[in-house]
Amino acid sequence: MKLAEVDWRLLRGALILLVICVAISVGLMSTSYSFWKKQNRAHSAARSAMMGARTQYQSIDEEEKIIAAYLPVYRALESKGIIGKEHRLDWVDNLRRAAQRVELPALSYVIDSQQRFKSELPLHLGSYQIYSSSMKLDLGLLHEEDLSALLNDLNSHGGGLYTVADCDLRRSQSTFVKRPDAVNLKAACGLQWLTIKQAGFPQ
Repeated sequence: MKLAEVDWRLLRGALILLVICVAISVGLMSTSYSFWKKQNRAHSAARSAMMGARTQYQSIDEEEKIIAAYLPVYRALESKGIIGKEHRLDWVDNLRRAAQRVELPALSYVIDSQQRFKSELPLHLGSYQIYSSSMKLDLGLLHEEDLSALLNDLNSHGGGLYTVADCDLRRSQSTFVKRPDAVNLKAACGLQWLTIKQAGFPQ
């Protein structure tokens, strides 16, 4: 059958129905694609939010573990006067008691105001800063072991953290006197009492 012999009047309704069906199908496909694209974006956003929440939860969990591990150490340093405000009255009191326990013949001291600690090595302290209070000691010793005994006792019983900056030891008389209160040696020592403070902490 030739194309010219086709009775288009008979096929008109079917063709119109076919065009309508194709248009509806294209519309449905377009709508379905738009809906899928919208849902895919929503899914991606929900997945990103879930991953962010998971990361945040893991970060909080890790912070809690760090706090649980280091808080007791922090509290211990705080109770010893290493972290927080300086405890110079405690330092002096502990020094006097140590001198009494080792029966030091003579002791005098001068303590300067607190200054920011200057280290020769690079220190990464975050939001914290180290401060030092210099203390000059003039000691009268029966013998040289009195000095090490004093420092050992201070380490054992004294609160706080200090470092010996310098120490000069010299004879005070030509002959050794065996009397317990005799000053056979004199020592001039410099101590640095160290305190760790957070930025903004009052001095």
